[in-house]
Amino acid sequence: MRNLAVALLIAAAGIGTAVAGQQAAPPPGPGLDLIKGRCGFCHSTAQVTGVRKTPAAWAATVQSMIDRGAELEPEEQKVLTDYLAANLAGPDGSAPASPAPAQH
Repeated sequence: MRNLAVALLIAAAGIGTAVAGQQAAPPPGPGLDLIKGRCGFCHSTAQVTGVRKTPAAWAATVQSMIDRGAELEPEEQKVLTDYLAANLAGPDGSAPASPAPAQH
């Protein structure tokens, strides 16, 4: 019986870890439509939505993509930037800490 209890605890911990590591799908809306329609020429939706940045960093990223040829009207740029900042920011509104560079 004790072995069963231990096995269940280990399984429950593994499930919790797997669920905690998954990102929730971003909410539908015009911003997600723009990601799929305009960013999708160069990036998968998962590649865009798997990143967390500060609102200022999202604005800079969107501008950088426009500078590189992404076709967004000014109103679309605002919609996309607002969507990214509202839905894909770090937990405290800031970007998560980057891992330390590898030492060679």
